[in-house]
Amino acid sequence: MREFFDEGFPPGEQIPRYMEVVLKAEPGPFGQVVRMTVNGIRTGDPLTDNSWSDTGYRWHDTLHLAHAVCLGWSPIFRGLAGIKRRSDPRIDHVEDGGRAAVADEAIAWAVFCHARTRGWYASRPPEASLLRAVRKMTYALEVSEKSPEEWAHAITTGLSCLRAVWANGGGILVGDLRERTLSFTAPAPAGPGPSGPPAAPTLAGTGSRSAPGSAGTPA
Repeated sequence: MREFFDEGFPPGEQIPRYMEVVLKAEPGPFGQVVRMTVNGIRTGDPLTDNSWSDTGYRWHDTLHLAHAVCLGWSPIFRGLAGIKRRSDPRIDHVEDGGRAAVADEAIAWAVFCHARTRGWYASRPPEASLLRAVRKMTYALEVSEKSPEEWAHAITTGLSCLRAVWANGGGILVGDLRERTLSFTAPAPAGPGPSGPPAAPTLAGTGSRSAPGSAGTPA
């Protein structure tokens, strides 16, 4: 049995076995913008909520990070970090390609939408129905071998980190792939502050337009 899906690939095509991730919020024209740094390297694109109201989705990279750390799988994170398995064109095409990335993003969105109306699963595990739906989305992908228990761990871990960085306006996360852990360790280092006090995760907006003339979303 492989310990990791990318076992045997060059180091530059492996998910780092240890990660220190900094998520920082700064003001933007449409609300807070979240930027991510992994092991000291700026990773991915700045994220906003892309919504009419404060929904907190700008922090959802925590869910992809949890997939990467707890499951050893995240085509989205591989793409953001530039660690696709290009040395094997077939693996790159199937497991790190478009369909796999769509599955990763769809799972994160499904989890977010379920969690926002269930207290972000802070005090209870994800429902079996959600776990079944998530696993169906992994059809014909390497991650389909992961159990409901492993998925539940990844989901609750990602949401725990999302709540923490949201409540603190950013923070430092430490991931250990061998231990399958991702945890919030401290608020983000001092720097450009958020555009306003961070909203509590329990106060997520509906995403609906609140009034005529409200600001739109970035292109």
